[in-house]
Amino acid sequence: MADKWTFVWLVAASVTVLTMTGCSPADGFSDLQRAPRAEDAIPSGLPDYALDGFDTDSVRFVGVVDDTRLYLARGRDLPVCLLAYRAAAEWQGACGSNMTTMKSAGFEVMIVQDGMPNREGWSKAGENIRIKDQ
Repeated sequence: MADKWTFVWLVAASVTVLTMTGCSPADGFSDLQRAPRAEDAIPSGLPDYALDGFDTDSVRFVGVVDDTRLYLARGRDLPVCLLAYRAAAEWQGACGSNMTTMKSAGFEVMIVQDGMPNREGWSKAGENIRIKDQ
């Protein structure tokens, strides 16, 4: 009987380890999967601390909403980061997980993983970004 429970425990432990190591934190964010392009360059004038927590090599431009440029990046400690940049003195940056939101004066941004259905009232700005007007 002990051998049966030892086997069950080993299977459960193996599944847990494979689940934890099988995917990188940014899997499921296809906007980050493409090769870098010139438009992905980090805006000049952005303070150095603005991208704390961001993996700056993974920054990708996704789109523009109300003159605000939206960028996604992998996070160093969290799965994904968002930079909303309008000007050197008007920007927001945050890292989080799936369904992370950020509000500006005119709209709200939500980061979603690939394949998430669009919610009512939200529009698609990229595969992984949804926008809702305020």
